Amino acid sequence: MFELAPKVSRILVVDDDEMLNYLFCSFLNSRGMETFVAHNIAAAKHLLQTEDSIELILLDYQLTDGVGMDLLASSALETYLGRPPVIMISANEEPEFLEQCFSGGVNDYIIKPVNLSLLALKVEALIKSVSMQRLIRRQNEELENFKRDAEREEQVAKFTYEYLLRQNSYVLEGVDIWLKSFAAFSGDMALVKKSPSGHLYFILADATGHGLSAAITIMPVVTIFNSMVAKGFHIQKIATEINRKLVSDTPADRFVAAILIEINPFRRELSVWNGGMPPVLWVNNGDVKHKIDSGHMALGIMDDDMFDANVTTLDLPKEGFIFAFTDGLTEQEDDRHTPFSYDRVISIIKQQPENLLQELSRQLCDHAGTEDYTDDVSACIIHPAQVFDDLSDSTVINVATKSISISNRFDWSVKLAGQQLKNCEIPSLCNHFLQQLGVDQQLCQKIFAVLAEMVSNALDHGVLNLPSSIKEGPDGFAQYFCERDARLTHLTDKDFVSLSLQWIPNNGDGRLVLEVEDSGEGYTPSESSGESSVKFSGRGTSLIKNLSESVEIISPGNKIRAIIK
Repeated sequence: MFELAPKVSRILVVDDDEMLNYLFCSFLNSRGMETFVAHNIAAAKHLLQTEDSIELILLDYQLTDGVGMDLLASSALETYLGRPPVIMISANEEPEFLEQCFSGGVNDYIIKPVNLSLLALKVEALIKSVSMQRLIRRQNEELENFKRDAEREEQVAKFTYEYLLRQNSYVLEGVDIWLKSFAAFSGDMALVKKSPSGHLYFILADATGHGLSAAITIMPVVTIFNSMVAKGFHIQKIATEINRKLVSDTPADRFVAAILIEINPFRRELSVWNGGMPPVLWVNNGDVKHKIDSGHMALGIMDDDMFDANVTTLDLPKEGFIFAFTDGLTEQEDDRHTPFSYDRVISIIKQQPENLLQELSRQLCDHAGTEDYTDDVSACIIHPAQVFDDLSDSTVINVATKSISISNRFDWSVKLAGQQLKNCEIPSLCNHFLQQLGVDQQLCQKIFAVLAEMVSNALDHGVLNLPSSIKEGPDGFAQYFCERDARLTHLTDKDFVSLSLQWIPNNGDGRLVLEVEDSGEGYTPSESSGESSVKFSGRGTSLIKNLSESVEIISPGNKIRAIIK
């Protein structure tokens, strides 16, 4: 390997005393420096115009064509690239004279007679100092360029990130969201959307870290949530897919704590998946009626075979609201390092302020003494009664939709067995098929709602033989879904659910025939009573009848046919 030769310092010696000039040059040459000789100001200017790498000027004050200060004031030196430092040589050591030299641009001064060793030390120190200053200046320029490039890239990234959020965000009456970002990019994200079935889906996510790195981790969560809700998947499937994507596509130290919520207004069910987040609260009149703690690891940590997508499902109360927040709210400290705390959040809730989010924001700012918090802060409120207008009669939705405008007959069917029933959602497959045919969105919603209930009844009551009456007891929903998950693990290839769709056109007055069959022994749902709106079971059958022209349960009860026009 060849080593580069050390850089040789280039010195311009300006002195009209030829002998002294020669002495200076010889001595500096002996110290490994290259010298250029000038005996007057004119010669010095010429050299400065022809040589562009002079690193230091050794300048005598009294010259034949002027004084050394004239060279310092000349345009030759002012326009010289990287103005070289100057050491003035003179016998005058009066303070006023020295002050004049330094104010005129001289960097150092040597009094005659010259001590050559001192001269060499001053030359070497000054060259080294100026070289270091130039290096620092060059690095600062590079840093500024890097900063400008980084700012441009950040602007592009921020635009892309915010555009993604805008494209996937929906404003719904009854859903209020407060997000306070720690940096230009937020690691917190909240999205709300209604599915084709009319269910409400909500996600509150908190990515590891802050800024751009956290925002990048959030981006796949946004796209997966949006696309899977549009296809009508249950939050268990959504959580599973987000986790799989984060595990495969992000570094091992990146993960996303999240709360996923699904509200089924027809069954009056609230389903929550909480992974690594503070508890989800159901609040009514200042009291916490239900608290759903985190029962799972954050998304992006566990592999598929270890990931737990089970949800907590509750009966949806008629009054009150859902409150969710990130730990940035409770962990924000004041100047004494005292956190805002969960207890303080509960205390504010008990006060029943007119606007809970505004009051939380105000008290957090007072606590921290600033709005520049140490983490992203998010809090969200969902009022189901406002989202769905009237939960007291939520089993009825508008059936005055457009007619199905498909001129050609079609038949579509699917049959799933065994563990496929656990891992694949038939209504979502059907909804995607109908959307590809161009069926109106309102009709897709009605068909999806009917089909989801038919398939759910077939799987739960037919294949799994689960009685709805379990939900009527204390903690009925928890017991029901716990038993359901247990029975799903024992499915065999003999257990199946099949679906068929048949569109029969009839001069603009066609009909869609939906048939669902299961491998169960068959059952006959009890007739809905006047109390069905307040019972926890039996709502699915009422919904199917409300949305269909006709419904027929075919003996022995393991096949149901519904007609939608």
